[in-house]
Amino acid sequence: MKAMVMAAGLGTRLRPLTDFLPKPMMPIANRPVLHHLLNLLRRHEIEEVGINLHVAPEMIQGYFGDGSDLGMSIRWSHEPELLGTAGGTKKLEDLWGDETILVTSGDGLHDIDVTALLGHHRRSGALATLAVKPVQDPSSYGVVILDRDTRIRGFQEKPNRDEARSDLANCGVYVIEPDLLERIPRDTFVDFGNDIWPMLVAANEPIYAYTTMAYWNDVGDLDALRNGILEAVLGQVRVEIPGEEIAPGIWAEDGCRISAGAQVDGPVVLGRNVEIEDGAQIRGPAAIGADSKVGRQAAIRRAALLPGSVVPDEGLAVAGIFGDASKLAESILRYPAARRS
Repeated sequence: MKAMVMAAGLGTRLRPLTDFLPKPMMPIANRPVLHHLLNLLRRHEIEEVGINLHVAPEMIQGYFGDGSDLGMSIRWSHEPELLGTAGGTKKLEDLWGDETILVTSGDGLHDIDVTALLGHHRRSGALATLAVKPVQDPSSYGVVILDRDTRIRGFQEKPNRDEARSDLANCGVYVIEPDLLERIPRDTFVDFGNDIWPMLVAANEPIYAYTTMAYWNDVGDLDALRNGILEAVLGQVRVEIPGEEIAPGIWAEDGCRISAGAQVDGPVVLGRNVEIEDGAQIRGPAAIGADSKVGRQAAIRRAALLPGSVVPDEGLAVAGIFGDASKLAESILRYPAARRS
């Protein structure tokens, strides 16, 4: 199986961060969210990937290169005009050949078992299979309506709780057969969710759902980003934490300097060249980006510090995302992707 990764979104709800850094590059435990997704695909033996780009394509492509440093092969697809999820997949039609295709968002954080998803897809004989997850509040999601054998019979977009016919949210992770691409016009904006799936259901085509209980976070706004960072640090989503565990629950990359008089209680993830001065107190979960400095007697609690952040002497960073968004791109690009880094 090959994978189509959608990385062309605008990320407007993550402003002001996305004014300086595209959403797929947002740091989760000091690596871009797209980095974690590619690691997930590699764990499931998917090594050939197509990725579409629209916002700051040179930045994303410059970080990942051809994918060889991650043990992968990446085909980049620039979209000056957005083509949508289906249109973007169609554009790379020559890459897929006759292989089944995994389609997934490149700016969401999840650890869905895509091997199990593929197995369900093949057993059902589906033309397309959607990963879905039960949620407490369907009004925040597009939900999927199933019959008893997991075949999809309909959709609702962000229904009120009392009107919802399902609590199964569409995760934006799909498996499709290459034959489906024949129904998608070239060089046209076409979306799987809005256009293709309703068409297949209306035509009584075999479109199924795979229900997962795995971690899934669309990283859609600042609260979701903060939660994703802290949940990764807590181990609630499977990601490869960079660096070495220098003490129980404390992970640090090269160049970190922690004063003997500082107190660091894990889980804490420290990026490259972080400095923590005497008397500082850090209580996890916390993630501190590369080249950051925590001053004397400063305190950090349940916080994410962007790369290049400075917490002044006696400063306080609690329950939020802190730092200068204008430094994001420079700091992220300083340390490009490397396999198992």
